[in-house]
Amino acid sequence: MQGVVTAYLWRAPHVYLKAKVLGDHGKPIEYAIELTNPMSMLRAGWSKTTWSIGERIVWEGTHDRDPKRAYMGLNWAEKADGERLYVMAEAQRRYLKREGKEIPYHLQEGKATAPARAIGEGTWSRIAADGGRFKHIYSPEPIENWPLTEQARRQVDNFSEADNPLNRCIVNGPPRAMLTLPKFQWTRPDAGRILIDRDLWPQKRVIHLAERAPAGAGEPLPGAPSPFGHSVGWFEEGELHVATTGIVGEPWGLFWGLDSSDQLILFERYWLSEGGLRMNLEMTIEDPAMLTQPVTLTHQWRKIADSAIAHAECSLENANFFLTAGYN
Repeated sequence: MQGVVTAYLWRAPHVYLKAKVLGDHGKPIEYAIELTNPMSMLRAGWSKTTWSIGERIVWEGTHDRDPKRAYMGLNWAEKADGERLYVMAEAQRRYLKREGKEIPYHLQEGKATAPARAIGEGTWSRIAADGGRFKHIYSPEPIENWPLTEQARRQVDNFSEADNPLNRCIVNGPPRAMLTLPKFQWTRPDAGRILIDRDLWPQKRVIHLAERAPAGAGEPLPGAPSPFGHSVGWFEEGELHVATTGIVGEPWGLFWGLDSSDQLILFERYWLSEGGLRMNLEMTIEDPAMLTQPVTLTHQWRKIADSAIAHAECSLENANFFLTAGYN
Protein backbone atom coordinates (compact mmCIF):
# COMPACT_ATOMS: atom_id res chain seq x y z
CA MET A 1 0.00 0.00 0.00
CA GLN A 2 1.05 3.63 -0.30
CA GLY A 3 0.09 6.86 1.33
CA VAL A 4 1.28 9.78 3.46
CA VAL A 5 2.52 9.49 7.05
CA THR A 6 0.15 11.16 9.52
CA ALA A 7 1.73 9.91 12.78
CA TYR A 8 4.84 8.05 13.94
CA LEU A 9 4.45 6.81 17.51
CA TRP A 10 7.83 5.73 18.87
CA ARG A 11 6.55 4.35 22.15
CA ALA A 12 6.34 1.11 24.09
CA PRO A 13 5.18 -1.57 24.03
CA HIS A 14 4.95 -1.44 20.19
CA VAL A 15 5.79 1.28 17.67
CA TYR A 16 3.03 2.42 15.31
CA LEU A 17 2.78 4.33 12.06
CA LYS A 18 -0.37 5.98 10.77
CA ALA A 19 -0.76 6.69 7.08
CA LYS A 20 -3.53 8.23 5.00
CA VAL A 21 -4.38 6.33 1.81
CA LEU A 22 -7.01 6.73 -0.86
CA GLY A 23 -9.72 4.12 -0.54
CA ASP A 24 -12.63 3.27 -2.78
CA HIS A 25 -14.04 6.21 -4.74
CA GLY A 26 -11.11 8.38 -3.67
CA LYS A 27 -12.22 8.54 -0.03
CA PRO A 28 -9.22 9.02 2.32
CA ILE A 29 -8.68 6.32 4.95
CA GLU A 30 -6.17 6.46 7.82
CA TYR A 31 -4.41 3.13 8.34
CA ALA A 32 -2.83 2.07 11.63
CA ILE A 33 0.35 0.05 11.00
CA GLU A 34 1.76 -2.04 13.83
CA LEU A 35 5.51 -2.53 14.06
CA THR A 36 7.35 -4.28 16.89
CA ASN A 37 8.95 -3.08 20.14
CA PRO A 38 11.40 -0.16 20.11
CA MET A 39 14.45 -2.28 20.99
CA SER A 40 13.87 -4.61 18.03
CA MET A 41 13.34 -1.59 15.79
CA LEU A 42 16.66 -0.10 16.94
CA ARG A 43 18.44 -3.34 16.08
CA ALA A 44 16.95 -3.16 12.57
CA GLY A 45 18.22 0.40 12.08
CA TRP A 46 15.10 2.42 12.91
CA SER A 47 14.98 5.34 15.36
CA LYS A 48 12.43 7.75 16.74
CA THR A 49 13.29 10.18 13.89
CA THR A 50 12.99 7.71 11.00
CA TRP A 51 9.68 9.16 9.77
CA SER A 52 8.21 12.67 9.64
CA ILE A 53 4.63 13.77 9.22
CA GLY A 54 3.80 14.30 5.54
CA GLU A 55 6.38 11.88 4.14
CA ARG A 56 5.38 9.56 1.33
CA ILE A 57 5.41 5.91 2.34
CA VAL A 58 5.02 2.60 0.54
CA TRP A 59 4.67 -0.47 2.73
CA GLU A 60 3.99 -4.19 2.71
CA GLY A 61 2.45 -6.14 5.56
CA THR A 62 -0.31 -8.44 6.68
CA HIS A 63 -3.80 -6.97 6.68
CA ASP A 64 -6.12 -7.49 9.60
CA ARG A 65 -8.40 -10.48 9.04
CA ASP A 66 -11.33 -8.04 9.03
CA PRO A 67 -11.15 -6.53 5.51
CA LYS A 68 -13.11 -3.48 6.67
CA ARG A 69 -10.58 -2.64 9.37
CA ALA A 70 -7.81 -0.21 8.37
CA TYR A 71 -5.12 -2.04 10.33
CA MET A 72 -1.96 -3.84 9.20
CA GLY A 73 1.25 -5.36 10.40
CA LEU A 74 4.49 -4.36 8.67
CA ASN A 75 7.17 -6.31 6.82
CA TRP A 76 8.91 -3.32 5.25
CA ALA A 77 8.39 0.37 4.51
CA GLU A 78 9.95 2.36 1.69
CA LYS A 79 10.74 6.07 1.60
CA ALA A 80 10.31 8.39 -1.40
CA ASP A 81 14.00 7.97 -2.36
CA GLY A 82 13.62 4.17 -2.51
CA GLU A 83 15.32 3.41 0.81
CA ARG A 84 13.68 0.31 2.23
CA LEU A 85 13.49 -0.44 5.95
CA TYR A 86 12.56 -3.87 7.23
CA VAL A 87 11.13 -4.42 10.70
CA MET A 88 13.37 -7.38 11.53
CA ALA A 89 17.15 -7.03 11.68
CA GLU A 90 17.81 -10.27 9.78
CA ALA A 91 15.52 -9.21 6.93
CA GLN A 92 17.21 -5.79 6.77
CA ARG A 93 20.63 -7.45 6.63
CA ARG A 94 19.55 -9.74 3.75
CA TYR A 95 18.08 -6.78 1.87
CA LEU A 96 21.26 -4.69 2.16
CA LYS A 97 23.40 -7.66 1.11
CA ARG A 98 21.13 -8.31 -1.89
CA GLU A 99 21.32 -4.66 -2.96
CA GLY A 100 25.10 -4.57 -2.55
CA LYS A 101 24.88 -1.85 0.09
CA GLU A 102 27.12 -1.35 3.10
CA ILE A 103 25.90 -3.19 6.19
CA PRO A 104 26.22 -0.95 9.28
CA TYR A 105 28.04 -2.30 12.30
CA HIS A 106 24.94 -2.92 14.42
CA LEU A 107 23.57 -5.23 11.69
CA GLN A 108 26.77 -7.17 11.09
CA GLU A 109 26.96 -10.81 12.11
CA GLY A 110 29.71 -12.10 14.38
CA LYS A 111 30.47 -8.75 15.99
CA ALA A 112 33.40 -8.92 18.37
CA THR A 113 32.32 -9.56 21.95
CA ALA A 114 34.81 -9.24 24.77
CA PRO A 115 34.21 -11.59 27.73
CA ALA A 116 33.17 -10.14 31.06
CA ARG A 117 36.02 -9.96 33.56
CA ALA A 118 33.67 -9.89 36.55
CA ILE A 119 30.00 -9.82 37.41
CA GLY A 120 28.74 -6.27 37.12
CA GLU A 121 29.75 -5.38 33.58
CA GLY A 122 28.62 -5.91 30.02
CA THR A 123 25.51 -6.26 27.90
CA TRP A 124 23.61 -9.53 27.98
CA SER A 125 20.85 -11.30 26.04
CA ARG A 126 18.90 -14.29 27.35
CA ILE A 127 19.52 -17.79 25.98
CA ALA A 128 18.15 -21.27 26.58
CA ALA A 129 19.84 -23.56 29.09
CA ASP A 130 21.63 -25.41 26.25
CA GLY A 131 22.99 -22.12 24.89
CA GLY A 132 20.54 -21.98 21.99
CA ARG A 133 17.71 -19.61 21.33
CA PHE A 134 15.40 -18.97 24.26
CA LYS A 135 11.86 -20.14 23.65
CA HIS A 136 9.47 -17.23 24.11
CA ILE A 137 7.01 -17.46 26.99
CA TYR A 138 3.42 -16.52 26.24
CA SER A 139 1.52 -18.30 29.02
CA PRO A 140 1.92 -19.65 32.56
CA GLU A 141 2.33 -23.20 31.21
CA PRO A 142 5.94 -23.52 32.52
CA ILE A 143 4.73 -22.98 36.11
CA GLU A 144 1.64 -25.20 36.14
CA ASN A 145 3.46 -27.61 38.48
CA TRP A 146 4.59 -24.92 40.91
CA PRO A 147 3.29 -25.23 44.52
CA LEU A 148 0.55 -22.65 44.02
CA THR A 149 -1.89 -21.46 46.66
CA GLU A 150 -5.59 -21.68 45.84
CA GLN A 151 -5.62 -18.01 44.91
CA ALA A 152 -2.68 -18.46 42.53
CA ARG A 153 -4.13 -21.65 41.02
CA ARG A 154 -7.37 -19.86 40.15
CA GLN A 155 -5.43 -17.11 38.43
CA VAL A 156 -3.31 -19.53 36.39
CA ASP A 157 -6.36 -21.58 35.38
CA ASN A 158 -8.10 -18.41 34.16
CA PHE A 159 -5.14 -17.00 32.25
CA SER A 160 -5.93 -14.41 29.58
CA GLU A 161 -3.49 -12.38 27.51
CA ALA A 162 -5.93 -9.48 27.87
CA ASP A 163 -4.74 -9.25 31.51
CA ASN A 164 -1.14 -8.60 30.45
CA PRO A 165 -0.01 -5.61 32.57
CA LEU A 166 1.76 -4.13 29.54
CA ASN A 167 -1.71 -3.37 28.20
CA ARG A 168 -1.88 -0.89 31.11
CA CYS A 169 1.76 0.23 30.78
CA ILE A 170 2.77 -1.62 33.94
CA VAL A 171 6.43 -2.64 33.52
CA ASN A 172 7.34 -5.27 36.10
CA GLY A 173 10.30 -5.27 38.42
CA PRO A 174 11.94 -8.53 39.61
CA PRO A 175 11.56 -11.45 39.62
CA ARG A 176 9.61 -11.62 36.35
CA ALA A 177 11.51 -8.70 34.82
CA MET A 178 14.80 -10.60 35.11
CA LEU A 179 13.48 -13.34 32.79
CA THR A 180 12.17 -11.18 29.95
CA LEU A 181 13.34 -10.73 26.38
CA PRO A 182 15.01 -7.29 26.36
CA LYS A 183 18.76 -7.06 26.75
CA PHE A 184 20.35 -6.15 30.08
CA GLN A 185 23.26 -3.79 30.66
CA TRP A 186 25.27 -4.17 33.88
CA THR A 187 27.59 -1.43 35.17
CA ARG A 188 29.48 -0.80 38.39
CA PRO A 189 29.78 2.99 38.82
CA ASP A 190 31.50 2.71 42.20
CA ALA A 191 32.57 0.18 44.82
CA GLY A 192 29.19 0.22 46.53
CA ARG A 193 26.73 -0.39 43.71
CA ILE A 194 25.90 -2.50 40.69
CA LEU A 195 23.38 -0.98 38.29
CA ILE A 196 21.24 -3.03 35.93
CA ASP A 197 19.54 -1.27 33.04
CA ARG A 198 17.17 -3.03 30.66
CA ASP A 199 15.37 -2.14 27.48
CA LEU A 200 12.14 -0.26 28.28
CA TRP A 201 12.67 -0.23 32.05
CA PRO A 202 11.54 3.10 33.54
CA GLN A 203 14.57 3.11 35.87
CA LYS A 204 17.72 1.19 36.67
CA ARG A 205 17.76 -1.58 39.22
CA VAL A 206 20.27 -0.89 42.01
CA ILE A 207 22.12 -3.59 43.95
CA HIS A 208 23.75 -2.15 47.06
CA LEU A 209 26.97 -4.05 47.77
CA ALA A 210 27.96 -5.23 51.24
CA GLU A 211 31.14 -6.97 52.40
CA ARG A 212 29.21 -10.02 53.55
CA ALA A 213 25.68 -11.35 53.80
CA PRO A 214 23.69 -8.81 55.82
CA ALA A 215 22.26 -9.94 59.12
CA GLY A 216 18.68 -11.02 58.60
CA ALA A 217 19.05 -11.12 54.81
CA GLY A 218 15.59 -11.40 53.38
CA GLU A 219 13.80 -9.71 56.27
CA PRO A 220 11.60 -6.79 55.18
CA LEU A 221 13.39 -3.46 55.23
CA PRO A 222 11.75 -0.21 56.38
CA GLY A 223 10.31 2.07 53.73
CA ALA A 224 7.48 2.00 51.23
CA PRO A 225 7.44 -1.01 48.87
CA SER A 226 8.35 -0.33 45.24
CA PRO A 227 8.44 -2.38 42.00
CA PHE A 228 12.22 -2.89 42.35
CA GLY A 229 12.34 -3.24 46.14
CA HIS A 230 15.62 -2.92 48.02
CA SER A 231 18.45 -5.22 46.88
CA VAL A 232 21.59 -5.98 48.90
CA GLY A 233 24.37 -7.98 47.26
CA TRP A 234 27.62 -9.59 48.39
CA PHE A 235 30.28 -11.79 46.82
CA GLU A 236 31.17 -15.32 47.86
CA GLU A 237 33.93 -17.12 45.95
CA GLY A 238 33.37 -14.98 42.88
CA GLU A 239 29.60 -15.40 42.85
CA LEU A 240 27.18 -12.52 43.43
CA HIS A 241 24.43 -13.19 45.97
CA VAL A 242 21.47 -10.79 46.18
CA ALA A 243 18.62 -10.55 48.69
CA THR A 244 15.68 -8.31 47.75
CA THR A 245 12.78 -7.25 49.94
CA GLY A 246 10.22 -4.46 49.84
CA ILE A 247 8.91 -5.41 46.38
CA VAL A 248 5.38 -4.17 45.87
CA GLY A 249 2.82 -6.73 44.75
CA GLU A 250 2.24 -6.46 40.99
CA PRO A 251 0.10 -8.06 38.29
CA TRP A 252 2.15 -10.87 36.72
CA GLY A 253 5.02 -9.93 39.02
CA LEU A 254 6.11 -13.53 39.62
CA PHE A 255 5.64 -14.97 36.15
CA TRP A 256 3.50 -14.71 33.03
CA GLY A 257 -0.05 -14.87 34.32
CA LEU A 258 0.88 -14.99 38.01
CA ASP A 259 0.73 -11.95 40.30
CA SER A 260 3.12 -11.23 43.15
CA SER A 261 2.18 -9.98 46.60
CA ASP A 262 3.83 -7.61 49.07
CA GLN A 263 5.06 -10.71 50.95
CA LEU A 264 7.54 -11.46 48.15
CA ILE A 265 11.21 -12.03 49.06
CA LEU A 266 13.73 -12.79 46.35
CA PHE A 267 17.16 -14.45 46.57
CA GLU A 268 19.49 -14.51 43.53
CA ARG A 269 22.88 -16.09 42.83
CA TYR A 270 24.85 -15.05 39.73
CA TRP A 271 28.01 -16.60 38.33
CA LEU A 272 30.01 -16.47 35.09
CA SER A 273 31.00 -19.41 32.90
CA GLU A 274 32.38 -20.11 29.42
CA GLY A 275 35.26 -17.74 30.00
CA GLY A 276 33.02 -14.80 30.87
CA LEU A 277 30.70 -15.13 27.86
CA ARG A 278 27.80 -16.61 29.83
CA MET A 279 26.10 -15.41 32.99
CA ASN A 280 23.97 -17.80 35.03
CA LEU A 281 21.24 -17.15 37.58
CA GLU A 282 19.72 -19.28 40.31
CA MET A 283 16.68 -17.53 41.76
CA THR A 284 14.63 -18.53 44.81
CA ILE A 285 11.19 -16.95 45.16
CA GLU A 286 9.30 -16.79 48.43
CA ASP A 287 5.73 -15.44 48.34
CA PRO A 288 3.40 -17.11 50.88
CA ALA A 289 0.33 -15.47 49.35
CA MET A 290 0.96 -17.18 46.01
CA LEU A 291 3.27 -20.14 46.79
CA THR A 292 2.88 -22.81 49.46
CA GLN A 293 6.67 -23.22 49.52
CA PRO A 294 9.65 -21.43 47.94
CA VAL A 295 10.40 -22.04 44.26
CA THR A 296 13.90 -22.11 42.77
CA LEU A 297 14.47 -21.65 39.06
CA THR A 298 17.43 -21.01 36.77
CA HIS A 299 18.05 -18.61 33.93
CA GLN A 300 20.98 -17.61 31.73
CA TRP A 301 22.32 -14.96 29.34
CA ARG A 302 25.08 -14.70 26.74
CA LYS A 303 27.45 -11.76 26.46
CA ILE A 304 26.78 -9.58 23.42
CA ALA A 305 28.45 -6.53 21.92
CA ASP A 306 27.67 -3.35 23.80
CA SER A 307 24.84 -1.31 22.29
CA ALA A 308 22.40 1.37 23.39
CA ILE A 309 19.54 0.47 25.70
CA ALA A 310 16.15 1.31 24.17
CA HIS A 311 14.19 3.82 26.19
CA ALA A 312 10.69 4.76 25.07
CA GLU A 313 7.69 6.11 26.91
CA CYS A 314 4.99 3.51 27.43
CA SER A 315 1.75 4.71 25.89
CA LEU A 316 -1.71 3.45 26.82
CA GLU A 317 -2.74 4.42 23.30
CA ASN A 318 -0.06 2.19 21.76
CA ALA A 319 -0.68 -0.59 24.26
CA ASN A 320 -4.31 -0.84 23.19
CA PHE A 321 -3.97 -0.10 19.48
CA PHE A 322 -4.21 -3.79 18.64
CA LEU A 323 -7.74 -3.68 20.05
CA THR A 324 -8.91 -0.20 19.07
CA ALA A 325 -7.06 1.06 16.00
CA GLY A 326 -8.25 0.83 12.42
CA TYR A 327 -11.97 1.22 13.04
CA ASN A 328 -13.47 4.19 11.21
